[in-house]
Amino acid sequence: MLAGYTKDRDGIIKHDDATPPAYDEEYIRQYTLKNGPFEEELSCLRLGLLLGSINQSIVKLLDVGYGNGAFLKRASNIVQDCFGHDNPPAFPLPPKVESASNPTGAYYDVVTFYNSLEHMPEIDFIKNLQCQYVAITLPWCHYFSDDWFKNWKHRKPNEHIWHFNDESLQRFMKSQGYSTLHISNSEDCIRGEPLGYPSYLTAIFKKG
Repeated sequence: MLAGYTKDRDGIIKHDDATPPAYDEEYIRQYTLKNGPFEEELSCLRLGLLLGSINQSIVKLLDVGYGNGAFLKRASNIVQDCFGHDNPPAFPLPPKVESASNPTGAYYDVVTFYNSLEHMPEIDFIKNLQCQYVAITLPWCHYFSDDWFKNWKHRKPNEHIWHFNDESLQRFMKSQGYSTLHISNSEDCIRGEPLGYPSYLTAIFKKG
Protein backbone atom coordinates (compact mmCIF):
# COMPACT_ATOMS: atom_id res chain seq x y z
CA MET A 1 0.00 0.00 0.00
CA LEU A 2 1.29 3.45 -0.94
CA ALA A 3 2.60 5.53 1.98
CA GLY A 4 -0.04 7.78 3.48
CA TYR A 5 -2.90 5.43 2.61
CA THR A 6 -4.61 2.62 4.51
CA LYS A 7 -7.16 -0.02 3.53
CA ASP A 8 -10.04 -0.83 5.89
CA ARG A 9 -11.87 -4.12 6.41
CA ASP A 10 -14.27 -3.38 3.55
CA GLY A 11 -11.34 -2.83 1.17
CA ILE A 12 -11.83 0.95 1.00
CA ILE A 13 -8.58 2.87 0.57
CA LYS A 14 -8.37 6.10 2.57
CA HIS A 15 -5.94 8.99 2.24
CA ASP A 16 -4.92 9.45 5.86
CA ASP A 17 -4.59 12.92 7.37
CA ALA A 18 -6.04 14.51 4.25
CA THR A 19 -6.44 18.29 4.12
CA PRO A 20 -9.30 18.95 1.69
CA PRO A 21 -9.09 22.04 -0.52
CA ALA A 22 -11.68 24.81 -0.53
CA TYR A 23 -14.54 23.62 -2.74
CA ASP A 24 -15.32 27.16 -3.74
CA GLU A 25 -16.61 28.84 -6.88
CA GLU A 26 -13.19 28.68 -8.57
CA TYR A 27 -12.91 24.92 -7.93
CA ILE A 28 -16.37 24.29 -9.36
CA ARG A 29 -15.62 26.47 -12.39
CA GLN A 30 -12.48 24.47 -13.17
CA TYR A 31 -14.42 21.22 -12.83
CA THR A 32 -17.13 22.60 -15.13
CA LEU A 33 -14.57 23.58 -17.76
CA LYS A 34 -13.40 19.96 -17.92
CA ASN A 35 -16.84 18.36 -17.91
CA GLY A 36 -19.00 21.05 -19.48
CA PRO A 37 -19.20 19.55 -22.98
CA PHE A 38 -20.99 16.45 -21.70
CA GLU A 39 -22.69 17.64 -18.49
CA GLU A 40 -26.14 17.54 -20.02
CA GLU A 41 -25.55 14.04 -21.41
CA LEU A 42 -24.29 12.83 -18.02
CA SER A 43 -27.30 14.32 -16.24
CA CYS A 44 -29.72 12.61 -18.63
CA LEU A 45 -27.87 9.30 -18.33
CA ARG A 46 -27.85 9.49 -14.53
CA LEU A 47 -31.54 10.32 -14.31
CA GLY A 48 -32.57 7.65 -16.81
CA LEU A 49 -30.48 4.96 -15.13
CA LEU A 50 -31.85 5.91 -11.74
CA LEU A 51 -35.48 5.79 -12.85
CA GLY A 52 -34.98 2.53 -14.71
CA SER A 53 -33.20 0.85 -11.80
CA ILE A 54 -35.71 1.68 -9.09
CA ASN A 55 -38.69 1.22 -11.44
CA GLN A 56 -40.87 3.83 -9.75
CA SER A 57 -41.50 7.55 -9.86
CA ILE A 58 -39.46 9.85 -7.63
CA VAL A 59 -41.30 12.54 -5.67
CA LYS A 60 -38.50 13.83 -3.43
CA LEU A 61 -34.79 13.80 -4.35
CA LEU A 62 -31.66 15.13 -2.65
CA ASP A 63 -28.35 15.61 -4.50
CA VAL A 64 -25.40 15.78 -2.08
CA GLY A 65 -22.41 17.72 -3.38
CA TYR A 66 -24.42 19.28 -6.19
CA GLY A 67 -21.57 21.46 -7.52
CA ASN A 68 -22.94 23.72 -10.22
CA GLY A 69 -26.38 22.10 -10.06
CA ALA A 70 -26.36 20.51 -13.53
CA PHE A 71 -28.01 17.24 -12.42
CA LEU A 72 -30.61 19.02 -10.28
CA LYS A 73 -31.48 21.32 -13.16
CA ARG A 74 -32.30 18.28 -15.29
CA ALA A 75 -33.96 16.24 -12.52
CA SER A 76 -36.23 19.09 -11.45
CA ASN A 77 -38.00 18.89 -14.81
CA ILE A 78 -39.65 15.61 -13.80
CA VAL A 79 -39.14 15.23 -10.03
CA GLN A 80 -41.67 17.15 -7.98
CA ASP A 81 -39.42 18.17 -5.06
CA CYS A 82 -35.67 18.48 -5.59
CA PHE A 83 -33.15 19.52 -2.95
CA GLY A 84 -29.42 20.17 -2.97
CA HIS A 85 -26.78 20.00 -0.27
CA ASP A 86 -23.23 21.28 -0.58
CA ASN A 87 -20.79 22.45 2.07
CA PRO A 88 -20.19 25.22 1.42
CA PRO A 89 -22.48 25.94 -1.55
CA ALA A 90 -20.36 27.53 -4.27
CA PHE A 91 -23.19 28.10 -6.75
CA PRO A 92 -26.88 28.96 -6.27
CA LEU A 93 -29.35 26.15 -6.77
CA PRO A 94 -31.37 25.98 -10.00
CA PRO A 95 -34.93 27.37 -10.01
CA LYS A 96 -37.49 25.14 -8.26
CA VAL A 97 -34.73 23.44 -6.21
CA GLU A 98 -34.50 23.98 -2.45
CA SER A 99 -31.51 23.86 -0.13
CA ALA A 100 -31.03 21.09 2.45
CA SER A 101 -28.72 22.05 5.30
CA ASN A 102 -28.45 18.50 6.64
CA PRO A 103 -28.57 15.45 4.33
CA THR A 104 -29.81 13.21 7.16
CA GLY A 105 -32.38 15.66 8.54
CA ALA A 106 -35.39 14.77 6.38
CA TYR A 107 -36.85 11.95 4.27
CA TYR A 108 -36.11 11.67 0.53
CA ASP A 109 -37.10 8.95 -1.91
CA VAL A 110 -33.59 9.09 -3.40
CA VAL A 111 -30.29 10.58 -2.26
CA THR A 112 -27.58 10.95 -4.93
CA PHE A 113 -23.81 11.35 -4.69
CA TYR A 114 -22.41 12.10 -8.14
CA ASN A 115 -18.63 12.50 -7.84
CA SER A 116 -18.96 13.76 -4.27
CA LEU A 117 -18.72 10.85 -1.80
CA GLU A 118 -14.99 10.38 -2.41
CA HIS A 119 -14.39 13.98 -1.26
CA MET A 120 -16.12 13.76 2.11
CA PRO A 121 -14.10 13.69 5.35
CA GLU A 122 -16.49 11.11 6.86
CA ILE A 123 -18.84 8.69 5.12
CA ASP A 124 -20.49 6.70 7.92
CA PHE A 125 -23.41 9.16 7.93
CA ILE A 126 -24.76 7.12 4.99
CA LYS A 127 -26.43 4.77 7.48
CA ASN A 128 -28.42 7.70 8.89
CA LEU A 129 -29.92 8.84 5.59
CA GLN A 130 -33.71 8.76 5.59
CA CYS A 131 -34.39 7.39 2.13
CA GLN A 132 -35.36 4.41 0.01
CA TYR A 133 -32.51 4.57 -2.51
CA VAL A 134 -28.97 5.90 -2.86
CA ALA A 135 -27.18 6.49 -6.18
CA ILE A 136 -23.40 6.93 -6.35
CA THR A 137 -20.88 7.66 -9.08
CA LEU A 138 -17.15 7.90 -8.33
CA PRO A 139 -13.77 6.95 -9.84
CA TRP A 140 -13.26 3.16 -10.03
CA CYS A 141 -10.06 2.33 -8.15
CA HIS A 142 -8.71 -1.04 -9.34
CA TYR A 143 -5.38 -0.76 -7.47
CA PHE A 144 -3.54 -3.00 -9.91
CA SER A 145 -0.26 -2.12 -8.17
CA ASP A 146 1.37 0.59 -6.04
CA ASP A 147 2.87 2.12 -9.19
CA TRP A 148 -0.52 2.16 -10.89
CA PHE A 149 -2.14 3.81 -7.89
CA LYS A 150 0.67 6.35 -7.51
CA ASN A 151 0.19 7.53 -11.09
CA TRP A 152 -3.59 7.07 -11.27
CA LYS A 153 -5.22 10.28 -12.51
CA HIS A 154 -8.01 10.04 -9.93
CA ARG A 155 -5.80 9.60 -6.86
CA LYS A 156 -5.71 13.39 -6.22
CA PRO A 157 -4.20 13.57 -2.71
CA ASN A 158 -6.29 15.56 -0.19
CA GLU A 159 -9.05 16.06 -2.74
CA HIS A 160 -10.07 12.40 -3.11
CA ILE A 161 -10.04 10.94 0.40
CA TRP A 162 -11.81 7.61 -0.27
CA HIS A 163 -11.09 5.14 -3.08
CA PHE A 164 -13.50 2.33 -3.96
CA ASN A 165 -13.80 -0.54 -6.38
CA ASP A 166 -17.08 -2.35 -7.01
CA GLU A 167 -16.55 -4.90 -4.24
CA SER A 168 -15.50 -2.45 -1.52
CA LEU A 169 -18.35 -0.06 -2.32
CA GLN A 170 -20.89 -2.87 -2.10
CA ARG A 171 -19.42 -4.16 1.17
CA PHE A 172 -19.48 -0.67 2.65
CA MET A 173 -23.07 -0.03 1.61
CA LYS A 174 -24.16 -3.42 2.95
CA SER A 175 -22.60 -2.51 6.31
CA GLN A 176 -24.64 0.70 6.21
CA GLY A 177 -27.89 -1.21 5.62
CA TYR A 178 -28.27 -1.21 1.83
CA SER A 179 -28.62 -3.88 -0.86
CA THR A 180 -27.28 -3.51 -4.41
CA LEU A 181 -29.65 -2.89 -7.32
CA HIS A 182 -27.16 -1.86 -10.00
CA ILE A 183 -23.41 -1.78 -10.63
CA SER A 184 -21.83 -0.61 -13.89
CA ASN A 185 -19.39 1.72 -15.61
CA SER A 186 -22.23 3.27 -17.62
CA GLU A 187 -20.73 6.78 -17.60
CA ASP A 188 -17.68 5.57 -19.51
CA CYS A 189 -19.81 5.59 -22.66
CA ILE A 190 -19.78 9.39 -22.39
CA ARG A 191 -16.56 10.07 -20.50
CA GLY A 192 -14.55 7.52 -22.50
CA GLU A 193 -12.60 4.44 -21.43
CA PRO A 194 -9.20 4.95 -23.07
CA LEU A 195 -7.20 2.55 -20.89
CA GLY A 196 -9.25 -0.57 -21.53
CA TYR A 197 -10.76 -0.99 -18.05
CA PRO A 198 -13.71 0.69 -16.29
CA SER A 199 -12.94 4.24 -15.23
CA TYR A 200 -16.08 5.44 -13.42
CA LEU A 201 -18.14 3.27 -11.07
CA THR A 202 -21.89 3.85 -10.85
CA ALA A 203 -24.03 2.04 -8.29
CA ILE A 204 -27.61 2.21 -7.05
CA PHE A 205 -28.64 0.80 -3.69
CA LYS A 206 -31.89 0.13 -1.84
CA LYS A 207 -32.15 0.69 1.89
CA GLY A 208 -33.23 -2.24 4.02
